[in-house]
Amino acid sequence: MQARFCLFFVALAVLRCPPVDGADLIRLDGDALKVVVTAEEQALGREFIRLARTSLRLIEDPLLVHGVARIGARLTQVLNVDPGIIGFHLVDNPAINGFAGPGGQIVLFTGLIATAETEAEFASVVAHELAHVTQRHLPRMIERARKRQIPATAGLIAGILLGGQAGAATMAATNAATLSDHLSYSRTFEREADAVGLRILSTAGYAPQAMARFLQRLVQDTRFQVNETPEYFRTHPLSLDRVAEIESRAVGHAQEATSQTQEYLLLRARALARYGVDAEHLIATFQSQAAADIPEVASAGRYGLLLSGLRTGAYNQSVELALSLRAQSPNNIFYVVGLAESLQAAGDLNNALELLAEAAATVPNDPVLASYYADMLIKAGKPDQAKPVIRAGLRALPHSMRLFKLLARAEGELGRTAESFQALAEYHYLSGDLQTALAKLTAALQHAQASAYLTASITARRAEILQEFEPKD
Repeated sequence: MQARFCLFFVALAVLRCPPVDGADLIRLDGDALKVVVTAEEQALGREFIRLARTSLRLIEDPLLVHGVARIGARLTQVLNVDPGIIGFHLVDNPAINGFAGPGGQIVLFTGLIATAETEAEFASVVAHELAHVTQRHLPRMIERARKRQIPATAGLIAGILLGGQAGAATMAATNAATLSDHLSYSRTFEREADAVGLRILSTAGYAPQAMARFLQRLVQDTRFQVNETPEYFRTHPLSLDRVAEIESRAVGHAQEATSQTQEYLLLRARALARYGVDAEHLIATFQSQAAADIPEVASAGRYGLLLSGLRTGAYNQSVELALSLRAQSPNNIFYVVGLAESLQAAGDLNNALELLAEAAATVPNDPVLASYYADMLIKAGKPDQAKPVIRAGLRALPHSMRLFKLLARAEGELGRTAESFQALAEYHYLSGDLQTALAKLTAALQHAQASAYLTASITARRAEILQEFEPKD
């Protein structure tokens, strides 16, 4: 499956870069920030994410998912796009990589967060990928490939998505010579994404210079390392001229500087502590940050040490750090959750639940807090208490995969099999796996028994999904 998915990315890269012609001009008019995604492209996007979940470790940690979505939402606010069209996905992978998949699906690796020292730098990568979406680069490549009849391009994608690994590999090998010059974005499209990305970045209130600064540091960090070229450069070719052009364009944008936000520093610390590869090196890094003169950096370093303690088994130390951090900022959700996680790990589940209950009462209907609180309630054998917490979270965030998964667990613990399958169906639907969603709804119907209301609800939902997707024989 890993090979199959990698070939899928090769196919996407193939479609990205046919030779450019005079029609490929950088578009900076009023339509440059307009997002158009057809129903066909949305369907391909769902299949893309479904495959991603089978081969890549997509992160569901609510604080991290919410943090990335927050940055994405700030950027997409400046775009002409309907809600729910653009999706942001975080992958547990140290590679410095990110890309815009079909249907407006933006995939970002944790390696990007580890490398981007400021929120503006990370946002610059997201803005660049959003620009690929607004400029319809992938759909334009697909259409041009069709017109130019590039051998087996459409067949390659079909073979990878619907056929076996052997067939896909055969097609890839057969067309290797033909496709060797089309494995990355064209220079024109990269320049276009840089220009439009800078506009998105600046309009959203981020310092536009962050884009050039991020690329410059990537080059500097890797120039003396053999075979360490970031994955991002392999699909987004870099040149000194390109960096210079980005710097030049940045001068023409508003110079509003944005400092390192505390929330991003904590997001970065959480991503590193939970998913970083070298735990010992990370602890040393966090210790250095904790001794910094800048309060925000020092707090992020201590938060990283807190989470590192959970990873290494130093639970009492984590509790002490969490207590001190929360004392300095009682309502910071990173610290509240960190203290609850530390108490639970140390065996003090009752105080952990009491802490989360107090926080939930202070900030009702917060979907991130609801995720952690409900999860802990279920683990404590209280699924009946978890359900209203989950429902409240879903009212605030109706498309939360995490909350639907928790609802399925709670309903299952309570012996409500039909309702559990119904919630699982929503989880799979949101993950892009419509076929499994339909299967779960069919199972739910089989357990609905005499409940006319539940049967009608499940049947109506099946009809809605069937309008989007017809199961294959």
